[in-house]
Amino acid sequence: MHSTVRPWMEQIEQLRSEGVIDADDENVLIRHVNDHQSLIERELASIAPEYERRVAADGQERADLWLQQCARELGTREGEKMRRIFDQLSCGEQISDVP
Repeated sequence: MHSTVRPWMEQIEQLRSEGVIDADDENVLIRHVNDHQSLIERELASIAPEYERRVAADGQERADLWLQQCARELGTREGEKMRRIFDQLSCGEQISDVP
C-alpha cells in the first residue's frame, strides 16, 4: 500500500469502527481511494513529459504555473467526485451538512 494511501485507509477503518459508516460504505470508500491513487499515478505519468517540455521551451516559472493549473483542475474534479460519493453513503446526509 502506498504511504499516501495508508492514512486514508486508517481514517476509513476508524469511521467503520465508530459506526459512522457501514460495511458497504467502507467498501465504496476503499474502492474510491484505490481508484483515486491509480488516477493520480496515471495523471502524473501523462503530465511529466509535457511539464519537462514546457520547462525547456518556456522556462521553469511558466511551466510551474501550468503545473499548478493542472493540479487545481485535478483537485476540483476529484473533489466533486468525492462529494458525489459521500452523498451516496448511508451517512451522506450528515456529511452534506458539513461545509
